[in-house]
Amino acid sequence: MKEAFSEHRDIHYIIITPAYNEAKFIANTIASVVSQTIRPLLWVIVDDGSADQTAEIIKRYADEHLWIRYVHRRKEAGQSYYSSNVYAIQEGLKHTKELNYDYIAILDADIELCPNYYEKIFEKFNKYPELGITTGTYLEKEGEKWIEARIDRRSTPKAIQVFHRECYEQCGGYIPFKYGGEDSGMEIMARMNGWQTWSFSDIVVKHLRPVGTGDGRSLLKARYRMGFTDYSLATHPLFMLFKCMKRALWEKPYIFSSLSRLLGYINAYVTKEERQLPFEAKNYIRSEQINRILSMFRLGEKMWHPE
Repeated sequence: MKEAFSEHRDIHYIIITPAYNEAKFIANTIASVVSQTIRPLLWVIVDDGSADQTAEIIKRYADEHLWIRYVHRRKEAGQSYYSSNVYAIQEGLKHTKELNYDYIAILDADIELCPNYYEKIFEKFNKYPELGITTGTYLEKEGEKWIEARIDRRSTPKAIQVFHRECYEQCGGYIPFKYGGEDSGMEIMARMNGWQTWSFSDIVVKHLRPVGTGDGRSLLKARYRMGFTDYSLATHPLFMLFKCMKRALWEKPYIFSSLSRLLGYINAYVTKEERQLPFEAKNYIRSEQINRILSMFRLGEKMWHPE
């Protein structure tokens, strides 16, 4: 028998998941959402043209739970893995227009949530009304151990992003960047529009495969591609250098990971890759990055930080 839609504690949110060849992981993701203490009004899982058993797995769960909806999207030729991912999210949102909700959650199909992930996230929104985008943090497996990913706390990974709906709509939604980075693009737009973004280390989930390898790339190739992403997001050259120096000592494979990323950035600069970020956002992020560098020497303006 199918479960009906449920509303809990007056929290109204929807989840959108883009899925492409996720048969290995998506059952774990679905099980972790089904176990949430606060379930969504609707969870739309968009099959972005998978060639494995992804569709069959989603449909099986959708048959059991009325609040899970399977949507198929035909993957278009010429779209990069990353831009196609964004178009899948846009397709998913079309199926939520009849609903009244306050929050939009984006969830990748290779994430295993803690049972109270969304409950804790909404507590953060309640505590900090200025938050427009927030997440927890995630663990990645290294050998037999689960290690917390090192991320800038102002960075909110798309894999587990939750938006205040007003923030999402004010920023215009994700931009389908060729090389990814749509989550960073939204963070930039959100802060430029007066919202705050933060990832909280006391809310932890598991990422079932290394970040950046969803298109089948090796880890070093993924880091190289991230350099193109940094360039497309108008990252200031000086900030890029500081970023790579910092990551060289804690991001595996040590030194080579950061070097690959820097080489990708340089190559994108030399080949004059297109920057899809709006001009005003480019100026904003570069100003913010210089301020962050100055802040290390206690010369910049103090940036927002939760209590």
